[in-house]
Amino acid sequence: MVTARRREEKLADVPVAVEAFGNQAINDRGILTEADLQSATAGLTVRQTGSSNQTNFSLRGQSIDAFSFASPAVLIYFNEFNTQGSSASSFFDLESIQVIKGPQGTLFGRNATGGAVLYQSAAPKMGAFEGYGEVAYGNYNDRRIEGAVNVPLGDFGAFRLAAQYNKRDGFQRNLLLNIKHGSLDNLTIRPSLRLELSDNLTNTTLFQYGRYRGRSTSLKADRIFKVGEVNNGFLLSPALPTAAVYQPGVQITYPLVANAFSSLDDYIEKTKNSGFYDTYTNTDAGHRANQYMVVNTTTYDLSDDLTIKNIAGYNYVKSNDKTDVDGLPFTPLIVGFYPENSLGYTYTDDQISNELQLQGKAFDGKLDCILGAYFFHGMNRQNQPLGIFSDTPNAVYILRTFQFDNYSKALFGQASYEVATGLNFTAGARYTWELAKYKPLAGDINAILGVGPAELKVSKPSWNLSIDYKVTPSLMIYASQRGSWRTGGFNGTAFTVVDGVSLANQYEPETTYDFELGAKFQGYVGGRRASLNVALFDQYIKNVIRAVYIDVSAVSGNVKKARVSGAEVEGSIQLADWLQVGGVFSYTDARYTNPIANVGSGQFGFGPYADTPKYSGSAFFSASFPLAGDGGEIALRGDLYSQSKYYYSNLNASILPGTEVKGYTLANARLEWKKIQGSNVSVATYVKNLTNEKYIVGGFALGAVLGVQSVLPGVPRTYGAEVRFEF
Repeated sequence: MVTARRREEKLADVPVAVEAFGNQAINDRGILTEADLQSATAGLTVRQTGSSNQTNFSLRGQSIDAFSFASPAVLIYFNEFNTQGSSASSFFDLESIQVIKGPQGTLFGRNATGGAVLYQSAAPKMGAFEGYGEVAYGNYNDRRIEGAVNVPLGDFGAFRLAAQYNKRDGFQRNLLLNIKHGSLDNLTIRPSLRLELSDNLTNTTLFQYGRYRGRSTSLKADRIFKVGEVNNGFLLSPALPTAAVYQPGVQITYPLVANAFSSLDDYIEKTKNSGFYDTYTNTDAGHRANQYMVVNTTTYDLSDDLTIKNIAGYNYVKSNDKTDVDGLPFTPLIVGFYPENSLGYTYTDDQISNELQLQGKAFDGKLDCILGAYFFHGMNRQNQPLGIFSDTPNAVYILRTFQFDNYSKALFGQASYEVATGLNFTAGARYTWELAKYKPLAGDINAILGVGPAELKVSKPSWNLSIDYKVTPSLMIYASQRGSWRTGGFNGTAFTVVDGVSLANQYEPETTYDFELGAKFQGYVGGRRASLNVALFDQYIKNVIRAVYIDVSAVSGNVKKARVSGAEVEGSIQLADWLQVGGVFSYTDARYTNPIANVGSGQFGFGPYADTPKYSGSAFFSASFPLAGDGGEIALRGDLYSQSKYYYSNLNASILPGTEVKGYTLANARLEWKKIQGSNVSVATYVKNLTNEKYIVGGFALGAVLGVQSVLPGVPRTYGAEVRFEF
């Protein structure tokens, strides 16, 4: 069952491209983080930029650039509440994960151009005392403890408490500081309470506390340009020799650098001879974050066919990071040092929203509709210190501290009507009013230069039209046409200033519309259970929000036009009672059809499309062997994920060459003994990245400003064992 249209339906009956994973599928596939979700979902890329804790979803080519502070193209919902964070997530005690593809706006909280990812936690269950506990241990001293308990509260309610603790040593060696990056020390606690206040009134409240610590995976210099090789440089120019930028002999912050390298060329040579997971960055990449989230859902059944539902949520996240954005030991730019030994880059996000729905059915169930109103306020405060030439006696420190406020109000509605047996027509519309405010805070470089507060008001519609037909009870075909947008905003961290005037401080909203044709089959082939979902899509985007790194931060602007076309396939078949095979495949052709954008004081040609491999897919087999008597069951699963090359910069063809990431293939395996000897105990062993593939998961293109392109390595081979007890 899925809730892509805000009501429970069978996946095969939904005229939308959506991939869904229930609790058992999440466990069997080992989906513990966003990166695991990528390998199971056609067309989804989980991009990491400045560190392993800076993740963004890219779906059908729609994403958000690092440090651009634009609204996400793919929105995240937890229990139907739109939320966001600044740490890699830990998935546990989830009822389902759903990935909905294409423009959104007529049903889900905020409008988006790429899609939505829905997380649904396991809800308190009436009348049941049950739960589970799980302990896991793996290489890199990976320790994970999690569990949940469900307690009935008579006839009027139920309480559920779930928690997870995960601690892991790092896998990336910092040869300069003699420490390891990529470590975790995370704790998440999630209590939830369900109250049956009457026969037709239910109230459920969830609270989540998250404490995230560790050292993020660090960027590693991948390509270093010579002076004058890249245009539009902020620090590199023929008049500024390399020696003025990279002076390891006068290093102050980390004296080790002076002893480690005699010159920049010496560093490059040593880097070439070091291991894939070795780095010489001069920051410890410390990551600290805390989250407090509460979601309250109230449903009131006015009748068998009419329900009022209210979803209210609040989310507070504060994170602190130290990031070496170029991955070099003698760094011209360090984010998070102002002055030396400061707390680093601080990000505070405060969100509150409320959504009121009226859901109904009429005409003997032929009409299914929803009407709603939505309000959202998000406050984002940044405190981003920069150290420029911080290795030298002439170090310059700049503080950028500012606040964004986003307000969104919307009215929406959608209705589906069965016009004939098996033939349904759906129409949905939404109108949104958005207000974006920017305010530099005391000490900010823009405030010093006289750049004052600003605001942007935008109001636009979103829509959805679709028709679907049940050719047979097992086969549905559909066609849809949708339109949506994401709001514009301001370049809060940019200080491209000429004569006291900030350039290109504002960027405009991005708009999009698409066409999608699809077919969904769920039935039998040759007497064997099988499923097949196919979607063909063609999406047009105008004023694409993209960032240019011509400054020591991102400067966002609008690329005039783009088009993304492709196909997605998902299928499986039960070849035997004990064997199931299947897989997903995605083909995405993303290109800028009018690639010119005026950003800051320059004009730039964009391309190719970043974070979008043309080909990606995965295949799996799942075998199960019941043991005699009450011996339990042996389950074996193997997964293979592969993707073609892609680029981590949208300007590879112009000012930022060298950002191509080669394709890679990852293999995972899991062996489990379920219900050992008829007990409630199961044990499993697992391995991820079986072949220890060395691959890149993202990068930061600063060639035009710092003369270096840096990349992030993916996680090496991991393996371990789990013990699970259910009651």
